[in-house]
Amino acid sequence: MTAFVVEVQRLWSRRLVRVVGVALGLSVLLAPPLVDWAFRERARIERDADVERCIQARPPKVRDGVTMATIPASIAPQSERVRRCNDALPPRDGTFHLRELDEVLRPIGALLVVAAFMIGASAIGADWQAGFIATLLTWESRRSRVLLAKVAAVAVTVVGGVLLWEALLAGVLAPFASARDALDGTGGSWLRTTSALGLRTATLAAAAAVFGLCLANLGRSTAAALGGGLSYVLVLESVLGSYFKPLRPWLIIDNAIVFMKGQFEGGPGGDVPGRTVTAAALILAAYLVVLVGGTLTVFRQRDVT
Repeated sequence: MTAFVVEVQRLWSRRLVRVVGVALGLSVLLAPPLVDWAFRERARIERDADVERCIQARPPKVRDGVTMATIPASIAPQSERVRRCNDALPPRDGTFHLRELDEVLRPIGALLVVAAFMIGASAIGADWQAGFIATLLTWESRRSRVLLAKVAAVAVTVVGGVLLWEALLAGVLAPFASARDALDGTGGSWLRTTSALGLRTATLAAAAAVFGLCLANLGRSTAAALGGGLSYVLVLESVLGSYFKPLRPWLIIDNAIVFMKGQFEGGPGGDVPGRTVTAAALILAAYLVVLVGGTLTVFRQRDVT
């Protein structure tokens, strides 16, 4: 327990953790105007796209359960279709509704996962670069305890930090939406769904932090973890997923997408038909256990001098 507490304190003293904490705090303070601008801009872009589709007489698109109008080319000339399309298409409401909180949490959740990976890598990578690992092992010779304390400290800190940030964000956006009478659709079902999304995001961020820590320990530097980990996930997995489609159900990114979103969604980066959230979680957990076990084995036998 003492080793865990010490590692948590050391983690919070790192500059990267403080910088990320300040950035998250500022994002909460700036969330209302930024979210308001983003949703209004999205509504404007979507309506412009619908008008352009209508003018060019392309097949109509269903948006929010409503089929957008299309003026056939045979009905009116180009200039007349512009006027008719603008009249036929209803204006889009860009007001942020609290029920749309998941549309804020999902994209920012992906950034939190990347930030957690970097924090995990720096948690032990900096110790290797500074030569602190050898000093630490003279004080605590049980290497398994040292590494597991670091893993636990990183995981608990990231989970707590992400959950706190999500709670603060919801606490700031709730009165903002209330002032605009935009609290409709936020019943018990919405609360359960949104809370589950927040928990999954925090869990995935913690797993990414542990992933980064293990890679940094194997490579003895933060740079090795960032270069190797991000190259594997963003480059190698993209190639494997594109050219060897039978491997997609077993890739980290695809299962992470299913796990965070809470459901399978087709398209690039999420082509895992029939994959459930539970199955994705078990696959990711198995990979993490193997990685931690392998890292622990190497750390026990490695010469740290």
